[in-house]
Amino acid sequence: MRPSKLEIRRPKTVGAVQVTMVLWRGRSIVLLTACAMLALAARSNAQLPSGPHLKVELISEQATSSPGQPLWVGLLFRLEPGWHIYWQNPGDSGEPPKVQWDLPAGFVAGPIRWPQPIRLGGGSVVDYGYEGQVLLMAPIQGSSSRNATSLPSLSADVKYIVCRDVCIPGKAHLTLSGPAGGDWALWRALFEQTRAQLPKPAPASWKLTAVSDKQHFILSVQARSQVANASFFPLEPSQIDNSGPQEFSLTHNGFRLALKKSDQLTKPITNLRGLIVLGPGRAFEVSAPVVSR
Repeated sequence: MRPSKLEIRRPKTVGAVQVTMVLWRGRSIVLLTACAMLALAARSNAQLPSGPHLKVELISEQATSSPGQPLWVGLLFRLEPGWHIYWQNPGDSGEPPKVQWDLPAGFVAGPIRWPQPIRLGGGSVVDYGYEGQVLLMAPIQGSSSRNATSLPSLSADVKYIVCRDVCIPGKAHLTLSGPAGGDWALWRALFEQTRAQLPKPAPASWKLTAVSDKQHFILSVQARSQVANASFFPLEPSQIDNSGPQEFSLTHNGFRLALKKSDQLTKPITNLRGLIVLGPGRAFEVSAPVVSR
């Protein structure tokens, strides 16, 4: 069974810190004792831009900012083994990282580009996110009339939740600087690797429909090439049951996924939006019109 709207789990201990989990409508909140809050604050202050169980820094793909061209920057998260952060739709618990930019006059930040996520957890609670290392990229656009310059002075305030058996909120104030030793090739490689993991538009040859019955969305894709397997990552929360099985089957002209509806879905939807994932580096953004059976 899924957690009720408010469920307090048995306290657990991380190091010397006692943590009590509270689930509120599928989102996890961490309540800490007063001494635990002081302990975590001391660790965060001592380790910034690192926090408990991760390190995060603000990096740039380029050494200069060219007029009329976006400056690509990114939040580089390095996580301890077994810990994770969240995708833009976190699933059944957690929250995605949030960033507030502090930019020079004339600069504007574009939206974060979210790489292909993985499924996390099991049982009745399944989340979507990232383990190991992940770069969350964003374009910073400046005025096209200015001259080429070195890196602009910019910073970011980042809030995140990092989870394993428990979830711990963190925050960091990050400033943009060049790589140690001036090795820009390493950072450029990170951006290129991340671009390869960004979801792509669905192939023009795909035709998508979604049929809504009492318990499922039946997502059908007409595709010219044969597909061996597929999974669906919903862009919107509370539409499908994240922990439910996704029944894949081939059709005469493509494939089909049967997706169990979320018990938190309270009204009909007109489009089923998300990612169809065929394998590593093969995620496609889709929006399928929904019709009722």
